[in-house]
Amino acid sequence: MADTYNIIISGEGGQGVLSIAEIIAQAAWLQGKQAVCVPYFSTEKRGGISMAFAQISDRPIAFPKFRQADLWVALSERAVTRLESYLKAGTTVIVNSHLVKDLSKLESWQPRIIDATKIAKEQLHKPRTFNMVILGAMLNFVPGISKEGFAAALDKQFADKYARDPELKKLNQQAFEIGYELIKK
Repeated sequence: MADTYNIIISGEGGQGVLSIAEIIAQAAWLQGKQAVCVPYFSTEKRGGISMAFAQISDRPIAFPKFRQADLWVALSERAVTRLESYLKAGTTVIVNSHLVKDLSKLESWQPRIIDATKIAKEQLHKPRTFNMVILGAMLNFVPGISKEGFAAALDKQFADKYARDPELKKLNQQAFEIGYELIKK
């Protein structure tokens, strides 16, 4: 792993942007890495841009802000226009094509295109699990975190929800696995 690996997840409120970043940071921490997660929300009350910045490192992270991402996930069209400045040569881009239609701005980064929403609807019959499909795809690019690390972080993040709804755990695991297999390196 490079000294520090920088990740941005961007979308709109209610898409699980912060949850994805928290799970990544938790998975890294559970595997002995240093990790931070910083949320950003726009001022709109509903439907505003939501971003989360996550960093993973083998060394202490002194400052949680960064200017360029190693991995960027776009879950909505508006998020694309807001975050182009964080892209650099070599940034891996994952896009939920169901909600991001105009990919022209991203062509030079050869984005990994996933219709996570369609997959969640058609294969799992639960559209809200689209973010777990994305998280599974991300595992292929986040260095130093195993599938087991992600699974442990998922269990920790959603322990209360899983206690109330054990079926949700199965659905999230299935969605995660589908996403992982879609973009296996």
